[in-house]
Parts: sequence; C-alpha cells; structure tokens
Amino acid sequence: MTTDERFEGVEKRLEIVFSPTAGKLREKLTEKLLEQILKDVKCHIVSRKLEEKVDAYLLSTSSCFVYDDRVIVKTCGETEIFKCMESLMGITDHQNVVSVVYTRGGFFWPERQPFPHNDDIEENKEFLKLLEKLTKLKPMKALCMGTGNKKWHVLGGFSGDSLTSQGDFVTVVEMSMRGLDREKAKVFYEKENVTKTTMTEESGICYIFPNAIIDAHAFDKCGYSMNGIEGKRIPTIHVSPEDEGSFASFESFGYDFKNEKKFEHVIPTVLKCFSPKQFTMTVYSTVPLEGNEPELKVDLKGYKCLEEKIHKLDNGGSVVYQSFEFEA
Repeated sequence: MTTDERFEGVEKRLEIVFSPTAGKLREKLTEKLLEQILKDVKCHIVSRKLEEKVDAYLLSTSSCFVYDDRVIVKTCGETEIFKCMESLMGITDHQNVVSVVYTRGGFFWPERQPFPHNDDIEENKEFLKLLEKLTKLKPMKALCMGTGNKKWHVLGGFSGDSLTSQGDFVTVVEMSMRGLDREKAKVFYEKENVTKTTMTEESGICYIFPNAIIDAHAFDKCGYSMNGIEGKRIPTIHVSPEDEGSFASFESFGYDFKNEKKFEHVIPTVLKCFSPKQFTMTVYSTVPLEGNEPELKVDLKGYKCLEEKIHKLDNGGSVVYQSFEFEA
C-alpha cells in the first residue's frame, strides 16, 4: 500500500444541539439540503433510514443523524468537518444553538489531515473562532485525554439552557479500536459472494443489538459502515480493515446503561467482532458520573486498563475516558 492509498479511519464527530424554539430540525434539514451542506465537508450521502425519531444517514465517510433537536455528523478520512458548522446552524437562528461538542481520537497520520485538523492547537483555535463568530456559547476548556495514539480530544461550548438534565442515562458511548485481528478483518474485504449482509452476520455485528434495524454499506475493495436503530438507541459501526491503520469504531447514542442492556453484554460483544490490540472507550453522560458506578464496570478478559480519567463538563455532564490494551 502506497502512502497515498492509506485511509484514515479515525473519525471526527460534531454534535450541535438546538433549543425547542428552533422548531423541528428534521422538517428543516431535508436530504437535499444536507447533501449540499456535506459537499464542503468532502463527503456525500450513501443511504438513509427515516424512523419515528431520527433520520439516519450513511455517508461516504461515516454517518449523520438528524433529530428534532440536534444533528450529529461523523466523518473519517481527510474531511473538513468544521466547514458544515455555519450551514447547519443557519438552518435556524444561531441564537437557538444551546451546545456544540466536537470529539475525535488520535489520527494515524495527522500530517495528512487538512488544516486545522493537522495540528491540535490550530484545531482548537479554529473551533473557538467559529464558536465566537456563530454563537454566544461559553467555550469549555479543551480536553485531551490519553497519550500517543490513545488520545481523545473534546472541544465544546454550552449555553445556560444546556444545563437542564436529560435524565439519568448515558448519551454517548464511543469505542475507538486499533490493530484489528487479521482473520476478523478479512470479513470486511470485497470478494465473491460477500455482501454487506454477510459482513454484518459473519462479523457478529448483528448480535450487539439484535433487534436493531440495520442499514449497512460495503465499500469497494474493503471497508464497512453500519447504522442501527433500536428504540432510542442508535448504534453505529465503521471499519477500515487494512493492515496498516486497521481500525474500527463503535458508538451508541441514547444508551441508558442503568435500565437497558448492560455494558457487560454490549462491550464484550463489540470486542468479539474485532479483537483489537488496543482500544479507548469514552462515555459521555448528561448527568454527573464518578466513574465507579457498578453499571460502568466490565470484566474485559484479556484486556488491561491502562488509564482512566473523569472530567466534569460545563453543562453539568461528565466524560469518562478509559484506554485498554490486550494482554497475551
């Protein structure tokens, strides 16, 4: 594989939340308008599922979810995700934006990223510049947890309206997995009689949330993306299986770790699909967490926890970060 052929699997994630006065976002952000906005980001829509509470789009570089009160955009590769901020906020009055949160892991090849994502400091400066230009949100202190390729970055801005609690549930669970098992990664290569359905089944992805409505896509040569919808949970998985830079991500939005399927089932099932050499897991909650909640504790056989950090956010929520490595 040449340098130019290497694909950056690590994703950038942008979530913009609007106040009720903005009206129903799904009625305003049509597929046609979203496709136009995403051109500046350097990606396009591959497919979509329209369900009762969410419009779930598979993109050429990951996923996008549109709810009545928020939009979430995830992109991998050499995309320019900040370029959609102004257009997305412009769907309604900018004063209706109550929070903006941007997260990402450590890139395999940061030097290949477009400005400002090729430099952590410049990325933070550009994000703050856009917040000041487009909103009146109070910026949070930039977070960078972990070291080396286990880094996890969080940038954000919040208004007073974002301080209201949304209930005792985890909003986002994100796993970033590197060094996938070669045999398990082979499932995601294009070959005769292999389809997106067989990839979903043979990998075991279908067992993570077995009742989810799945929208999957198999990319040319190799690679896989999946959005799922199961009630208020929105699981999504993206896989870049190449030996150099093999990577998979898992996210579940709207996950209630106390009252629904427990971490002790979900996380090991995800790991069984890929058997990564290392991974990070970040839990974002709308309510304060201490990190010692029994519901968050999982016995991950074969994996050692290298680091754990907990940060309180300005909106009253929390971020719990953990990094793990496989022990032979």
